[in-house]
Amino acid sequence: MLLKKTERNLLLLLLCFGLLLSGCFKKHNGAEEDEPGTTDLQRKTAESNAPSSTTATASAEQVDVNVYLEISNGMKGFMPTASAGKEATAFQNTLLNMLSEVQDGRYVVQKGFYLAKEDAQSRPVLDSVSYNTMKSYIVSGIRDDVRGTPLPGMLKAALQKSIDQGAVSIIISDFIHGPSDQGQFISLDADIRSSLREVEHQGLAIAMFANASEFFGTYHPAVKKPDVRRALNGEEIPYYIWVIGPQQEVQVVTSRVLRNLPPQQAYFGFAYEAVPFSALLKEREFKPAGVVYCSSRNADPCTSVHLQPEKEEPVEFTVGLDLSGLPMSMQQVDYLKKHLTISSNGSRASIVSVTAADEGVKATPDLAKYTHFLRLSVPQLTARSGSISIQLPQVKPNWIDAWTTDNDNNPAADPKKTYKLNEIVDGVQALYRDQRDFVFSATIQFNKAD
Repeated sequence: MLLKKTERNLLLLLLCFGLLLSGCFKKHNGAEEDEPGTTDLQRKTAESNAPSSTTATASAEQVDVNVYLEISNGMKGFMPTASAGKEATAFQNTLLNMLSEVQDGRYVVQKGFYLAKEDAQSRPVLDSVSYNTMKSYIVSGIRDDVRGTPLPGMLKAALQKSIDQGAVSIIISDFIHGPSDQGQFISLDADIRSSLREVEHQGLAIAMFANASEFFGTYHPAVKKPDVRRALNGEEIPYYIWVIGPQQEVQVVTSRVLRNLPPQQAYFGFAYEAVPFSALLKEREFKPAGVVYCSSRNADPCTSVHLQPEKEEPVEFTVGLDLSGLPMSMQQVDYLKKHLTISSNGSRASIVSVTAADEGVKATPDLAKYTHFLRLSVPQLTARSGSISIQLPQVKPNWIDAWTTDNDNNPAADPKKTYKLNEIVDGVQALYRDQRDFVFSATIQFNKAD
C-alpha cells in the first residue's frame, strides 16, 4: 500500500513538473511580441500603416477616444444657457449627439473628456472631467471667465495626451488664434506644424470638419480693430472638429462616431496601398466596345488586358473599384468626376464616365463587390505594351480658401470666415510634404492584341 501511494505521488510530481516546463518554454510567434518600449499608439499606427486594401482599412471597428472641448470666453456664444422655449444652437445639437455616441455607442471602448483652457501663465490646461460635466457645459453654458489657449499650445497638449494614452483625439474649437504676442500671427503656419510634429513622426492622419452655428453673446475676433469685441445675436460663426490618430481609427471615428458630417471636409495623411479593382469585360451591364479581352481567361480580378483599338472604333471598357474604405466625401461621384485622373504609358486613354453602384448592380453577385465604375476609352496605342493607371490625387479642398479671411472683426458683414484658416491648414499640410501624391492608384497592364 505504501509503495503504491509513493508511486502515485511520484507520478503527480512528474506531471506537475512537466506542466511547469511547458508554461516556462511556451513559444510566441512574431505577431505576439512587441519591441521593448512600444506604446499602444505606435503599435496601432504600425498596424494602420501596414499595406492593406481599403476593405481591410475599414475593418477596425472599435477605438479609444479623447474628446477635447475648448471652453474659452470666445466659445460661450455657441453654448448659451438653456431655457424653456429656447432652441438649442446647431453647435449644441451636434456636440450632444457626438458625446452621446462616444459615451454610449458600441464603437468607443475607453473614453476621456477634457475641457481645454489656459492658466495664469498662458500655459494650456486640459481638465479631465466626466461625460456629465462636459454635457453640462454644452447645455448650460460656460459660466466662468476663461481665457482661451493659444491654438498651437492647445493642439500640442491634446495630441501628446492622446499619444500617451493610445487614443484618437477629437478636438472642438472655433480655431481663432489669440496669442498674447501678436507677432505670433506671422509664424502661425510654422507654429501649427511644430505643435503637431508628432503627427509626422508617428505617421498619424488628420480629418478636419468645418461647420457654422448660431452665436449668442460676446464674439472675440482675432483682429481687434475697430472693435475688440462684438455682441452677436444669432449670426453664424464657424467651428471646427479635428480628428487625429492612426488612419484606420480616424476612419472609425468619422464614419461610426461623428456621423452626419458637414460638406466641409478635409483629410490629411490618408493613403491606400491598394484598392480592389478589376476590368469588367464579361458583364452585360458593362459591355465593352472594340477588341479587348482579359489576358488570362480565368483571372478574377482581371488586371491585365489585351486590346486593339481600330481607327474607326476605339476600345471602351469598364473598371469596377471598391472605394468603400475611403472617406465618404471622396466616394461622392461628383468629387471623383472632378479629381480622378488617368496616367497612361503606351496609349492614349481617358475617362468617359464615373458612376456609383445602383441597387440593380448591388444585387448582381459578380458586381456587388464594387462600389464605383469607371468607363475608359482607349482610341490609340503608342506601344505594344504598357499600363493605364487610375489615380486619385491628394488635393486641398476649395472650401478652405472660401472660409478664410484676413479680417474677422465683423462676422455679420463677412460670415462663416476664420482668421488665417489657410495658414493653419498650410501648417497641417507641411506635416505630409513627403507623402505620396495620390490617395490611391489602380493600374491595369495591357498588351496589344494580335
